[in-house]
Amino acid sequence: MSEEFKALVDSSYDKGTPFWIHTSDYVFGMIPTDNERWIEVSYTFEEPDEPFSKTERDADLSFQFLLEEVEKGVTFYVEDLKVALLKEFASSLESQSGAEKMNAIIAELMSNAEKYSANLPIIKSKDQLNVLKERV
Repeated sequence: MSEEFKALVDSSYDKGTPFWIHTSDYVFGMIPTDNERWIEVSYTFEEPDEPFSKTERDADLSFQFLLEEVEKGVTFYVEDLKVALLKEFASSLESQSGAEKMNAIIAELMSNAEKYSANLPIIKSKDQLNVLKERV
């Protein structure tokens, strides 16, 4: 399982810019397969039997899952996360397609992470992917 996870991490930039966030308990990612489909990846360290999961979804649903993960899951680990500000940005994307929303929210979080938290544990470039692979 960890080998499949590492392979996904290695290839995650092949078809666009992915989103990766990591906490003390898990790694969460959204990887583009094309403009309209994304693979949600999670690796949970506290689940030794099945720590790795992946699900492919359309871009609209992937956008909702990404927002939910950051707004609800990450807030347990990042105390200063400005959820209201993130929701405000997400609302500004309502008229866009799912693919445009995904690309815009990822670009926003990667370019302006400090606007949302001083400690947002995201991967901002391909050079940082080893951080994820070293965890599994």
